[in-house]
Amino acid sequence: MASPRGITLYHSPASRAFTAYWMLEELGVPFNVKTIDIRKGEQKAPAYLKLNPAGKVPTLTDGGVVVSENPAIAIYLADRYGYGTLAPKIDEADRGPYLKWIVYSSAVVDPVATLHEQKIDLPGYHFSFGSFDDMVQVLSSVLKTREYLLGDRFSAADVVLGGTLSRLLYQKVLPQEPVLLDYNGRLTAREAYHRAADATWPSHLFPVG
Repeated sequence: MASPRGITLYHSPASRAFTAYWMLEELGVPFNVKTIDIRKGEQKAPAYLKLNPAGKVPTLTDGGVVVSENPAIAIYLADRYGYGTLAPKIDEADRGPYLKWIVYSSAVVDPVATLHEQKIDLPGYHFSFGSFDDMVQVLSSVLKTREYLLGDRFSAADVVLGGTLSRLLYQKVLPQEPVLLDYNGRLTAREAYHRAADATWPSHLFPVG
């Protein structure tokens, strides 16, 4: 169903495009989905590269606006369609931590965990994103005292982190610490999460709780 602003999500099954799909489901805005099968190399087609020269998914278009990279898509959508709810307003105290956690999720959690999965653990003091153990400690220490990243307020920051966290816990890249599992359980219980997961992850590969 087409939206008034013409939102289209370029999405591939079993990919990180899950996060952008989840974000759209949380907002409840109508959108179109165009499948770009990365296993068939469709992300390298000339027409798609005009939208996203990096040749990755997801990409989102909204009328004449083109946005790629999950954190940028989340910030754009939350500000445009969930300002004051999924996105703290610019003058709210939560705005700073909100932006920090969105960046931290993509700039630290995902790359550090991906390296760790490949048996590459870099000394934190040599690299700006820190070590794997540092990252796990940061998440655990924050989440043990609150329901969501901003306290009792669910936001787009939880979508961006949660999209990565769920995958890493399922693949057992992250330690199965109760605080991380409990947080993930709160996220995976959301109806919007399930709708995005059903559209993205084959149930035999990525069952949700």
